[in-house]
Amino acid sequence: MDPPASLSLAAKALNITTLSGSSPAATQGTGACHSPRPIETIPHSVYESAAKHVQSHLAANTAIPQVAIMCGRGLQGTADKLEGPITIIPFTSIPGFAISTAISTAGKLVFGEIRGTPVVCIVGRCHYYEGYAMKQITFPVRVLALLGVRTLVVTAALSAIASGLELGDLVVVKDHVSLPTLAGLNPLIGPNFEKLGPRMPSMHNTYTFALRKLAFSVYLEDKDMLKRGVRLKEAVYCYTTGPSSETRAECMALRALGAEVVGSSTVPEVIVAHHAGLDVLCLGVVTSVAAQGAEPSAEDAVRAQMEGRATPALDSDDDLRMGLPRKGGQRPNELNHLVQHIVERL
Repeated sequence: MDPPASLSLAAKALNITTLSGSSPAATQGTGACHSPRPIETIPHSVYESAAKHVQSHLAANTAIPQVAIMCGRGLQGTADKLEGPITIIPFTSIPGFAISTAISTAGKLVFGEIRGTPVVCIVGRCHYYEGYAMKQITFPVRVLALLGVRTLVVTAALSAIASGLELGDLVVVKDHVSLPTLAGLNPLIGPNFEKLGPRMPSMHNTYTFALRKLAFSVYLEDKDMLKRGVRLKEAVYCYTTGPSSETRAECMALRALGAEVVGSSTVPEVIVAHHAGLDVLCLGVVTSVAAQGAEPSAEDAVRAQMEGRATPALDSDDDLRMGLPRKGGQRPNELNHLVQHIVERL
């Protein structure tokens, strides 16, 4: 089946090329190696052209920010509250930027200030489950790195799979488990962009320890947040591609791997940001909680029914997976509040 027209056009706009491997027969005896599969890549010149295009749209007196904030779904309040001269650049006007099909908010870069600190907000990011390539969804981060951004703050809506997390909890991500990456779906695959980073970057301290400490300092010093019952927890994030949610068995497996929250965004962008030497802070809000335990046994239910015993009840998907937190409906605002005060102290 042919890909959607919008994705095909996006691929053309990004100038994605395919590096196909030569056949073994063609390279036999030549010393050349061949790729067992085609590799999608974006010429480095495309990133540089996009960075120049963005810079050309900024006023002469607009400072190039060193802090970028990638706003998760429903968490663009930070972008809405930027101060100072505001410059908005739609994704549609930037060469190479893909357009999200998953959210109603138009993709855009928003330049402004948070209490005097120049920042740029990325609103309307794309996801792998929309059909885009890893190179496409991570494209904006590399462009901003070329512009001079040195710190990336990422916000995300999270699903909790650990028993100690509740709806409405705020989360500082301390590490991740990326099943797609382990399976070979890494955004760094392909020719290395040496101008940004090394061929094989270490992933130690990906979520910068100093920034995580700063997040907790801001939180613990904010007596009003504590009085409002806001909880801030550290957690290991598990990246899955989506768009379907995880089964109970998958949640049990992910917990065994050390994961505590799960989502279908963030990690690809974090990997390329870390590769480019950016400091990274990832903050999230728990907007759903996965069911605990295994699927109920149909056999046990039938036997219980035949013996006149109570049968196990299924949890409601509406209660477990959907919507804003039942407890703490203002938590997205609390997350935006936390982000603003962290940036103020960078």
